[in-house]
Amino acid sequence: MPGLSLVADNTRCSPEPERTSLHDVLDFVLEGARNAPPPLDEAALPLRAEAEALPLLCDLAEAAAELASGRRARAVVRLCLEPDPWELGLERVGRDLLVTVFQGGDVPEVALHERRFEGEALCARVLAAIDRFASHRGPGARRDAAFPDNDADHGGLGEHRLPAARRCLAAALPFSPDDPGGEPAIVGVEPTGEIPIAIAAEALLRTSQGAALAQPAVLRADLFSLLFRGKIRVLVGEEARELPDVFIFPFAEQLVSLSLESLDAWARRQPYHRRLTVGGAILGVRLHSEGALSLTLGVPRVGRVPPGDPRALGPGRGSPFAGVEERAQTWTFPAVDVAALAQGVVAFGRALARSLVRRDRGQTSNLRLFEFRARVRELAERLRELTRNDAKINVAPETYRAFAAAARPQAAAEDTFGRTRLRFTARWVAAIPSLDLRATFLCGDVLVVGSTRELTCIDRRTGECLWRKQAPRAVSVMTPVGLGRLLPDGTLQLHELSTGEVAWSTRLSPRVGANASGAVVSAPGLPRMLIVSEGTRHLAAVDLYSGEVRWRYAARRGENFRLRRAGKLVVVGSGEPALAALDVLSGEVVWRFCDRLPFASPVAVDHDALFALAGDGAFVGRGGARLHHLDPWSGEARWTVDLPKHVAPVGAPLLGPETVCVVTHGRRGTGLVGLDRRTGATRFDLTACAATASCLMVDDVVVVNSEAGELVGVGAQDGAVRYRHVLAGGVEGDRPRRLEPVLRSGALFVPQSEVHVVRPRDGALLGKVPTDLIPDLLRVDERCDVYVAEESGHLASFAAAPRLSLVQ
Repeated sequence: MPGLSLVADNTRCSPEPERTSLHDVLDFVLEGARNAPPPLDEAALPLRAEAEALPLLCDLAEAAAELASGRRARAVVRLCLEPDPWELGLERVGRDLLVTVFQGGDVPEVALHERRFEGEALCARVLAAIDRFASHRGPGARRDAAFPDNDADHGGLGEHRLPAARRCLAAALPFSPDDPGGEPAIVGVEPTGEIPIAIAAEALLRTSQGAALAQPAVLRADLFSLLFRGKIRVLVGEEARELPDVFIFPFAEQLVSLSLESLDAWARRQPYHRRLTVGGAILGVRLHSEGALSLTLGVPRVGRVPPGDPRALGPGRGSPFAGVEERAQTWTFPAVDVAALAQGVVAFGRALARSLVRRDRGQTSNLRLFEFRARVRELAERLRELTRNDAKINVAPETYRAFAAAARPQAAAEDTFGRTRLRFTARWVAAIPSLDLRATFLCGDVLVVGSTRELTCIDRRTGECLWRKQAPRAVSVMTPVGLGRLLPDGTLQLHELSTGEVAWSTRLSPRVGANASGAVVSAPGLPRMLIVSEGTRHLAAVDLYSGEVRWRYAARRGENFRLRRAGKLVVVGSGEPALAALDVLSGEVVWRFCDRLPFASPVAVDHDALFALAGDGAFVGRGGARLHHLDPWSGEARWTVDLPKHVAPVGAPLLGPETVCVVTHGRRGTGLVGLDRRTGATRFDLTACAATASCLMVDDVVVVNSEAGELVGVGAQDGAVRYRHVLAGGVEGDRPRRLEPVLRSGALFVPQSEVHVVRPRDGALLGKVPTDLIPDLLRVDERCDVYVAEESGHLASFAAAPRLSLVQ
């Protein structure tokens, strides 16, 4: 049977829809937008609004009524929603209305600015458009493509809202004698203080009393009130340039954004280049990797190409504006200091905000201005952090060096556990609902397990529950005298391990905006204390016996504290471009080391060496990270090395006998960068595995445990791969939450889908723990007994079987 096909005649074109009265109003209002520079494509303006004609007429009538009655000085009507949101702003000046057509966003576009109309004449056109629209929608009126029936879409909008909008506009006419607005005046925007780069402006601003009286109770974004013209002057040294006719506020917004981005790139020693046209001016910034910056300012000049000119041919040659050609006049300041530019931009932004608020008090509720001032403050704080050099060197480091040498543990005798095969037998299994892995600790002869609503203490040998206490979820840390718990409201409690009772409770400021962190101080010759983050940017040292706060330290910012104790010092990194060392006893700053990049990673301390990473190691591809080698007792820098830009460091540096290894994460996976401890020279840069991994330095071998099931041993001296095992296949759900290997008595316990025991020197397999649980948490005691916790709520114990050894 032959197939059937339907053939339709589509050669006839649909008739051009009839123009509505709304089109006449928009054509009358937007007539100046076609010939005003720069000429816009007619399709870019919302002149064809058949689907939105009815609500647009109502909005326009209601806005005109409020302006005519004097209740408001400005009103904004949304012209269309698709594809781009254009808006029409109306501002009353006497009996006239000023019309502005603009598009919001980060870089606003203005098609028409303050075209003056006689207010009553414009309102008469709106009333005529409503009458014509209503007549075509009346009973028996013809419904065609020019007047679509929108009642189904708008729920009877024409029946109720359109007559009400007409009555409201008619009742408001003629214009009231009260004048809520006035003619603009020239207002000077002059920064104060001595600044190397001066940016000033002369703006045409109006005093809007009506906006001040009708100040809203909430913040609203009002770009229309910030579209004012003026001229901007930039003075760099003895060179001055002027932009004669620009929209000052959009230009200032982009100037602040470009300055902030340039400052960040300057801190990372990265090149940066951006150029854009905003507010009728050209603004460009080019920063080279060496730190030199060039600032480009200019004015775009627009000329029309004749229709027959070959240059008019192009993708948009069907448009009457396809022949528009821009010829710009630009000026470049070739050698500008980045910090000086940021300082000048901050002064100009503050002066501009002050001038706007003084001229119009209603701007205090303008969300656009509120965000602008916040960006200026951010730029000022970032500049202060990068340029403030308050580094401090400890001139008397001998007391701290001697204390660390005396407290240094002696080298332990070599153990034979890592030489023989290890066998394990299951001892007990416990079920704990809503198990909290971060609140599970092995302490002495007991296991303390936290959950959502309670604390449980289990005997590690028998699995017997010793006590159980009701307790909400909290940040927990094990201390030598008990379990410390920091509640969300800032309450710090210490629970005794023998009974679970609360020994003492202290109220601290709750942690806001970041995770709580801290460090336990418990060393011979030092008081037992818990140093914990408090509030937004403070550290509090709490005595573990009395709960008393011994001292508080205020950091410049406290996004994420990273603490590491070194003898009588605690080294603090808080996400700011400075690393501080505090005296444990008094909290006094002993030394401070400054850098442009923030210190957001833990530091590594080994004898008389401290290694610290500066830079955001959590973002791949940003680059700009540096490794500093410092004296941990004086704070003096020994050497500084820039890391490769294609990698991002993760965690603290790993310290070997002769090298320091930085774990990196990049597009190729987990890598290792090995540097000489004495000189900082790069010895190797390699990719250890293709997945995320956890790394551990054991003697002169870096053990890499990958979430893909690989175990790799890399020599810390030369980067040679000594061994590689594939320990797990399985599915992704069988991967443990934590991949950190545990070193105990010369044997390395590796968590994968199972727990494997290997010898870290050569990778020899010594045994395997026979468990069906996924080792989301792994603990090993001094007898090599293994404790495995799964996030599902199961906890299992395995005892190490007796081992044979050669007796000579």
